Amino acid sequence: MEEEVRICTHCGEILAEYEGTTVDDDLLCDDCVDELCTTCDHCRDTIWTEECVTDGHTYLCRECFNNHYRRCERCDNIIHDDNICWHNDLHYCCSCYDDIDDDDEIEDYSYKPDPVFYGDGKRYLGVELKFDCCSKDDDNASTLKEIANARHEHIYIKSDGSIDDGFEVVSHPMSLDYHMNKMDWETLLKKAINTGYRSHQTSTCGLHIHVNRNAFGDNRRCHNMVEISKSLPKKIFHLP
Repeated sequence: MEEEVRICTHCGEILAEYEGTTVDDDLLCDDCVDELCTTCDHCRDTIWTEECVTDGHTYLCRECFNNHYRRCERCDNIIHDDNICWHNDLHYCCSCYDDIDDDDEIEDYSYKPDPVFYGDGKRYLGVELKFDCCSKDDDNASTLKEIANARHEHIYIKSDGSIDDGFEVVSHPMSLDYHMNKMDWETLLKKAINTGYRSHQTSTCGLHIHVNRNAFGDNRRCHNMVEISKSLPKKIFHLP
């Protein structure tokens, strides 16, 4: 029986029976492997150098990169999912994370300060209002906070991964009277509109109202939330 001839797909060198490395559907001699290929640092498979994902230090096949790695938002280095440092829903290597300004105006999504209650009464309402269609910009966030927090710390601003290009404004719990008469929602929202933000006519935004548990009474039965929602100042919270 005639022996099958094994030939390097790239250079044409004739290979012995046990020589050569298969990369995808190509058979390569050792010299061509050294010239054209590298080894995935994760799965250790031999892969084409021109098709690998690399930052000059780490070399990965695309499958391993997509399943286990990301690039740092600042330096573009490759980082394993286990070593990611998160800030404002963005991923950084540890070195770049340490350099991030701690005074950013937009907090991480998980940020939750101790609540400060404003106004009198048993019912306190906390507002979460998403802004989109402009930018996730610290200067814009600072401007809105300066309006709302001129006298007291009424709001904070958080990142939200469901928003395309904006952020979420969150208020501390306030009585309905405080919301309507002492919290300057109207000036804040007019500024947001003039800056370019939108909330109502988007596919990403919404308004959430949180109510303190004590407002439902000692037995904690659910009162009529429809009546609560009817009493809210919808005109103030409505953005085009």
